[in-house]
Amino acid sequence: MTQVVLSIPNEEVNFIKMLAKKMGWKFEKKEDILNKFISSVPNDLDISEDEIQDAVNEIRYSK
Repeated sequence: MTQVVLSIPNEEVNFIKMLAKKMGWKFEKKEDILNKFISSVPNDLDISEDEIQDAVNEIRYSK
């Protein structure tokens, strides 16, 4: 399946949703995808800010 990004006027969203449903396509707004990703990320990680900064620095300066 290929993912396509469309920018359409707000008043046309319901039409596109209906068309997608009739065609058997999956319809998701960018906000829906972002919210799904955010809700899937664990929020109780046991990691310090120093450990995060060390990992960032390792990637950033390892070139």
